[in-house]
Amino acid sequence: MDELLNGNPATMNALLQSTIQPNLRLPLRAAIVRVGRGVTGEHDISISLDDLQVSREHARFVLDGRLWWVEDSSRNGTYVNGQLIKGNRAQLHGGERVQIGSTFDYFFRMMEVTSPAITVGAPPLKIPNGLAPSEIPPSTNGIWISPSAAVWRDGTCLAVNLSRTEYRLLKHLMQHSGDVCEYEDVILAVWGNPRDKDSLHELIYRVRRKIEPDPAEPKFLIIRSGIGVVFFPKGEPKLN
Repeated sequence: MDELLNGNPATMNALLQSTIQPNLRLPLRAAIVRVGRGVTGEHDISISLDDLQVSREHARFVLDGRLWWVEDSSRNGTYVNGQLIKGNRAQLHGGERVQIGSTFDYFFRMMEVTSPAITVGAPPLKIPNGLAPSEIPPSTNGIWISPSAAVWRDGTCLAVNLSRTEYRLLKHLMQHSGDVCEYEDVILAVWGNPRDKDSLHELIYRVRRKIEPDPAEPKFLIIRSGIGVVFFPKGEPKLN
């Protein structure tokens, strides 16, 4: 049941399209995709810890045969087209609006697995139908953040949602890629007023959970102890 959908032309794949930022699309790349504040699977959708209405594992999108369902397992329930489902499931045909907490608000869309692809180096970069050019990363190597806050890693659009503070952090660091940014400058760029360093470290750890292949061994978002933070879009250079 947990096998990837990609590469199976006999199935239909699906994606979630933001109701607020239409160019932000999250492909559902597995037969079970969990949604919540504490999910950590490769294909799960992590919601910001700031959204306290969301459970650690709030709901999941499930492909059962050729039918997609959304299943709720939360304390506060999930809304489908404005109707509350709690501890239950609802079938998805395409076009349904799914709302979780105060930050997750998406339309469910169907798409063919055999979507057009463009190649930028290797491996090929898979592009969902209808994605605006500004939302397509220039390379399949490393981390890239689109204008609508979609996160791409090595040519794959990650199924994660960035909070406003997470997006501000990455945007500021990407503008200074490879440079060590002092703590005070980063804090002001993110919050606009002084904060303690613990707040910044907590934010960095949250972002690592979303963008790093192994958050315990980060290679993109690096803390230089006592100095500041540095972001390496293509990974931290290896020392000779």
